Amino acid sequence: MKFFHSFLLVITLLTVFYAGCSSDDKGVTTARPSCSDNIQNQGELGIDCGGPCNGCTPELTANVDGAFWEADGNINTSINGNSIIFLSGNGTSTLSMIYTGPFTIGTYNLAAATYGITSTGQNFIGNTGNITFSSWNASEGVVSGSFNFEAYDLSGIGDTVIVTQGKFNLVPYQP
Repeated sequence: MKFFHSFLLVITLLTVFYAGCSSDDKGVTTARPSCSDNIQNQGELGIDCGGPCNGCTPELTANVDGAFWEADGNINTSINGNSIIFLSGNGTSTLSMIYTGPFTIGTYNLAAATYGITSTGQNFIGNTGNITFSSWNASEGVVSGSFNFEAYDLSGIGDTVIVTQGKFNLVPYQP
């Protein structure tokens, strides 16, 4: 009888163990979404920002004549009718763009763009370039995309600046 109880106990334990180790159980626990999980989830606009989390920090970067350029965080926009103006700077230079057209995802021609060097007062202006809008989020009031342009020295010296790989991410706007 003792053998039968031991055998029954072993069978019961094996059954419980086998049921607890089904093929669906990978032994991995999934963390609940939060505003500090380093994942863009739960309706966030960026990683752990926007939506239910605190607002996202807007970004504007580009290569100016091959050198990396980044706005210092102050990226302003102004909307007038069907035009949007982007204005930014970083203490040593300024960059601005004007786009006129539909506020929809796509690639369009820039109406105008400028780049200015603060220390010398040298200003460059151009009307050739492109802007690509990858998202217009009206509910959050932010826009993201990319741009490029070529601008010429206003003094007539003949210098140019070439702005490539421009990106703007989660830049606020007021419709």
